[in-house]
Amino acid sequence: MFRKGKKKYADDDGRTIIDMNVEGMPWYTPTPKNKRKVDDEDKPSRKEKRAMIGAWFSVYLPRLFAVLVGFGITIGIIVCWLNGWFID
Repeated sequence: MFRKGKKKYADDDGRTIIDMNVEGMPWYTPTPKNKRKVDDEDKPSRKEKRAMIGAWFSVYLPRLFAVLVGFGITIGIIVCWLNGWFID
C-alpha cells in the first residue's frame, strides 16, 4: 500500500557517534585511519595517578575486608559443625 518515509529528527545532523570498526565485520581494519594520538596534556600527572590509586584503594579495601571476614566466619562455622562442637 503506502510506504512510510524515513523519520526526520530535529537533532540529527548525520554524524556518527561511535566508531563502527568492529572486529569480525567485513569492513574491519586493524589500524583505523583517524586514530587520535594521546597528547602529553591528556595523560594524568604523577600526582593525579596517585590520587586515582588512593581513591581506588579507599573504595575497594573495605569491600575486600568484608568479603574476607565473611569467608573467615563461614569457614569457622563449617569447622565447628564438622567437629561436632555445636552438638550438646
